[in-house]
Amino acid sequence: MAINTNRVSLVIPQTAIDTAMGFFKQGFDTLKPFLIEALSKEESDALAKVGDKSEPYVLDGIALGKANPNLVPRKCDIAEAEKDFSVYEALQAPDVLISQISQAINSTKVIAGAEALDCINKFYTSVKNDAEDGVADAIPVYDVLKVRYAANGRRITKADVTK
Repeated sequence: MAINTNRVSLVIPQTAIDTAMGFFKQGFDTLKPFLIEALSKEESDALAKVGDKSEPYVLDGIALGKANPNLVPRKCDIAEAEKDFSVYEALQAPDVLISQISQAINSTKVIAGAEALDCINKFYTSVKNDAEDGVADAIPVYDVLKVRYAANGRRITKADVTK
C-alpha cells in the first residue's frame, strides 16, 4: 500500500477562519447562559452518566413517576428530572456536531503538523550532513536547528534558543 505523504496541501484563507470563528463564538455565546462551567475530572468521575442504554430508563422513569406520584419519594422531584433530561436531550445535537468539527480539525492539524515536521526533519538531516562535510552555508543553519532538534520534544525556552 502506497503511503500518501502529502495529504494536506492547501491554504486556509484567513476569511474562512474568521467566518468559522464568528459562527463558533456566536453559537457559544448563544448557549453560554444555559451551560455550566467545566467540571473537574473528580467531579465528573463522581457523577452517574446517561448513555444509550440508560436514556430509555430515564424516560420510562419520568413517565412512570408522573403517572404514579404517590410512589415518588419526597427527595425526588420528577418535574425537575424531566427538565434536566430535556436539557440533556437538547444538547445532544450540538454536542455531536461540535465533536465532529473538533475531530476533523484535530485530524487535519495532526496530519498537517506531521507532514511539516517530517519535511523539516529531512531538511535538518540534510543540513546536518552538509555542515559535517564543511559546507559553509549549512553551518549557521545547522547551528540554529540543532538547538531545537536536540530538545527532542521537551519545551524550548528562550535560553535554549540563545545558546
